[in-house]
Amino acid sequence: MSQNDQDRRRAKRVTITLHAPLSTSSGSGVLNENSSTIDISELGVRLRLHGQIEPGSIVEVFLTKRPEQCRVVWTSPSGVTNEVTAGLEFIRPLPDPY
Repeated sequence: MSQNDQDRRRAKRVTITLHAPLSTSSGSGVLNENSSTIDISELGVRLRLHGQIEPGSIVEVFLTKRPEQCRVVWTSPSGVTNEVTAGLEFIRPLPDPY
């Protein structure tokens, strides 16, 4: 990402790789265990996952034991079979981690 792209962002991103299970159906127990973070800010997270999620849908991401509700903003195939990169926006921004 170029410096100009970083300057246009609404929040500072931190590159970090964490195991981040994703629930695609609130409360139903459908959990995608094969997802991990690429980077994160207080406003959202970029994930790498296997499977499909739809832009506009609401999902829960388990960054800790407590799930964070997110809206899927965009998805893009990552070039690896059945792997997708997705941009998610937190419904409630996280506390500033800096």
